[in-house]
Amino acid sequence: MGNFVVFDLEMNQGYKPYVFRYQGVEQTLRGEIIQIGAARVDGEFRVLESFSLTLKPRIFRKLHHHVAKVTGLTQQDINRGLSMEEGLERFLRWCGEDAVLLEWGMDDVPVLKQNLVLLGMDENFPAKWYDLQQMVAEQFPPQADEKMNLEAVVQRMGLVGERPFHDALCDVLYTCEVAQKLDIPRAFRNYPSEESQLYESLSRKGEIHDFSLFHGHVDAMDWRNDPAICRGSCPLCGGELEPDELWLKLASNSYYSLCRCRECRREVFLLFKLSRRDGLHWSFARATRLADEDSSAKWNKEKKAALQRKNRKEEAEKA
Repeated sequence: MGNFVVFDLEMNQGYKPYVFRYQGVEQTLRGEIIQIGAARVDGEFRVLESFSLTLKPRIFRKLHHHVAKVTGLTQQDINRGLSMEEGLERFLRWCGEDAVLLEWGMDDVPVLKQNLVLLGMDENFPAKWYDLQQMVAEQFPPQADEKMNLEAVVQRMGLVGERPFHDALCDVLYTCEVAQKLDIPRAFRNYPSEESQLYESLSRKGEIHDFSLFHGHVDAMDWRNDPAICRGSCPLCGGELEPDELWLKLASNSYYSLCRCRECRREVFLLFKLSRRDGLHWSFARATRLADEDSSAKWNKEKKAALQRKNRKEEAEKA
């Protein structure tokens, strides 16, 4: 199976956002790590060895009251923690350069990478990671009223023990117990790539064409400002598309605009889906969809409403 490490982070939040610059672009810190739990596992997710430590934050030094309530940590606990540099260096050494990380959800790796950037450490770690929550959801789909947070899944599977939740190492051990219920070869075989997830998201409402993926962008607005990305092609004749001046939100991190082909004059929707899996870099998925009479009418109606909202907002700001 390789060097697989299941890990979990507890993080402190600030009472005010903290903004830092990464490659010249402002980013907001998602959280500062105050506790790390991890377990090296075998091919059946049995624990081979474990790792746990508490860190002393540098930026959000005061423990947020909500974090204290959820985790049970105190201000004294984090004040006695290891420095951020020493703690993260120990964690990376323990994992090893070839470690593949597994987490519950997709929140911890982005936080880890942001914290590594702030310390001038290797932000490329880990090179590969998986979301065990997705694997469990694929094999044990939740019912309509069931949640997929770790505590709910543990209870649903009858795995509840005496360990508390929201302690990093305890959550890791619970995650390993849940993972042991998986058909593990199937879980990795069926795990969706970022490309397949973005394709599925854009194609949910109809057939798409000319799907393209752009990786490694730091500026979230490159999808609109970079000519190499924002100029799509007509799926019928290959002509350049002229986007409308307005972009509307299609879903979470999804946008679209009604375009007209410069060559054949056909109306075509240009679609974008944005993703930032590592907390630092954006991926942009682009596709086209042919417009018909109904979808064009819907677009014009939504555009009119959006412009009215914009005008009302501008008038209110002037007043």
